[in-house]
Amino acid sequence: MRSFRFWLLAVLAVLLGIAVYYVLIRQQAVETFRRPIISDGAITRLILVETPDFYSSAATIRTFERSGADGAWQAVGEPAKAMIGRAGVGWAYVQRELAKGDEPIKQEGDKRAPAGLFRMGASFGAGPAPWPGYMQLAEGQQFCVDDVGSPKYGEIVASNEVEAGVSGEKMWEIGLYRRGLVVDYPTDRKAKTGSCIFIHVWKTPETPTVGCVAAAEETVGRLQEFVNEDRQAAAIAIVPSQALGRLGLNLPR
Repeated sequence: MRSFRFWLLAVLAVLLGIAVYYVLIRQQAVETFRRPIISDGAITRLILVETPDFYSSAATIRTFERSGADGAWQAVGEPAKAMIGRAGVGWAYVQRELAKGDEPIKQEGDKRAPAGLFRMGASFGAGPAPWPGYMQLAEGQQFCVDDVGSPKYGEIVASNEVEAGVSGEKMWEIGLYRRGLVVDYPTDRKAKTGSCIFIHVWKTPETPTVGCVAAAEETVGRLQEFVNEDRQAAAIAIVPSQALGRLGLNLPR
């Protein structure tokens, strides 16, 4: 009997250890993603896209800069109106621990923009531009894969790099992409967490998107200039006002 209790306690201890290990690893993964975004001081340029709540399509864009990790954020330029996903916002999968109650989590096809903090990627558009990594849209060259069955899910590739029948956006055919920026959104194909996220030109000031951030062409052009002054130091926060404080890191209010 004593031997049975000993082995039972040993098994329970092992299971508890495994559970604690996975909790710590998961938390570490989230922190690893979140910490380097701003707290290491590498990010000194911020696009803040703020909505009144999780279900609004209307947003305000503000831009900020700071001198370093300990510097205070300073506003750059004037606020601008923006539109986001038709269904509002949902927490990005990698930052889902920030959700409270029944706040939504971003999924492929849910027509929500991802809430969270992300680095900025390359700019793109219909015409040429001098910025490093810039993508001038050309037929067959920029295909955003939104098919969860494809290993290229969430990537922008040449259309001949995917099999026939794989769904995605032919970016060169979309007029609203004549000016835009890629958000470096960390997706997860198995969890179907959403594919390419862009900042692009809006259709009208009242027309929501299916998950991207849209604004006036002048605003998008200004954001391209702002980011490309130092793209490696640029990030975007997409967040409802009520949750801005959860991102921490002294983000501006």
